[in-house]
Amino acid sequence: MNSGAENPALYRVLKDVLERQAGVTSVRFEPDAIQKRYLAAAIDPQRVVPPTGPKLPQLEAHWKLTPPHDEFRIDYADPNSRFHCGWHHDEDHNDLGAAHFQYQTASKEAPEYERVVLEAASPPKLLWECCDELFENVIPDYTAEP
Repeated sequence: MNSGAENPALYRVLKDVLERQAGVTSVRFEPDAIQKRYLAAAIDPQRVVPPTGPKLPQLEAHWKLTPPHDEFRIDYADPNSRFHCGWHHDEDHNDLGAAHFQYQTASKEAPEYERVVLEAASPPKLLWECCDELFENVIPDYTAEP
């Protein structure tokens, strides 16, 4: 991600959004509560559909205030199924537009990328929208057996 400012107040609000997700068991500031570079949430592997385990999947939220548009990464990784996905709003894949979704399954050697249009505008609503999509559609659809 490009340089930009982390905003401790924003991370406190985003932490609250993550703590309200049904599958989240804990949320912590990384590397610590003083520096707050990003958020890391532990996911109960039995609360996702389909259930996974025994290792805890993790959801990370990185946010940079970079006018005129914030940059962010919302990434999910499950060490049990080797599934990884995320929503990114950055300059890594300009050919896909402002935001993209990427994912990689255990059977794929490289990640795949898709253009995505997010409806929400504020950081808390964007995070909520991505979490909703993750738990309601992405995990069940992308990790289903072929």
